[in-house]
Amino acid sequence: MLKRFASIIVAATLAFSGLAFTTGEQAEAATGKFAYSKVNGLNIRTAPSLSSKVTTTMNKGQRYTYLGKVGSFYKINYKGTHRYISASSTYTYLKANTKTATAKKVTTASASSARTKLVAESKKYLGTPYRYGGTTTSGFDCSGYTGHVYKKAINKSIPRDSRSQYANSKKVSKSAIQAGDLVFFSHNGSTIQHVGMALSKTQMINSETGGVKYASFTSGYWAPRYVGAGSYL
Repeated sequence: MLKRFASIIVAATLAFSGLAFTTGEQAEAATGKFAYSKVNGLNIRTAPSLSSKVTTTMNKGQRYTYLGKVGSFYKINYKGTHRYISASSTYTYLKANTKTATAKKVTTASASSARTKLVAESKKYLGTPYRYGGTTTSGFDCSGYTGHVYKKAINKSIPRDSRSQYANSKKVSKSAIQAGDLVFFSHNGSTIQHVGMALSKTQMINSETGGVKYASFTSGYWAPRYVGAGSYL
């Protein structure tokens, strides 16, 4: 999320400046990496060449957003414009924004922990009977089960019915499904009528006829009824 947000900010900033940055440059900028000067009076050039024009200089400790390396030069964002400085370790160095890197690490670890808790909690109810409208351990319907697991595992409330759970989730492509994401199905090809919780890219745990059980959503009964996946993490 943080990386995506940073990318949006970078793109907006560059669009405002009137300079078109490539996807690769936006990706580099989104990492929060900066090019620092080790010396006073380091030349900032218009092109990655010692024969190119020097537009200004930067002093020791100054930094500019790093956009990639071109030959023996670092490409930087200088006031919304491509500029270049020497990539020699004698004069410059690269360093990521510590706060951004730390926040990203914490967010990733938090999401991973939540997924682990969701999987562990979901398995506690294997064999619990199916009950239409059920939301307790006496019996669950499909969305009552996923809602119960989310609340117990990570204290997160999600919408009651499967259709609303799908509508309000952050959509996830099938190839990007992770344990803890929700997978949704339709018996009539349009309306969402069933939900399960993914344990992997192929297997889910859900409350259906026969109670809470494991099932594949890429083969067998549920495969042709699959509509999409969503995340609340």
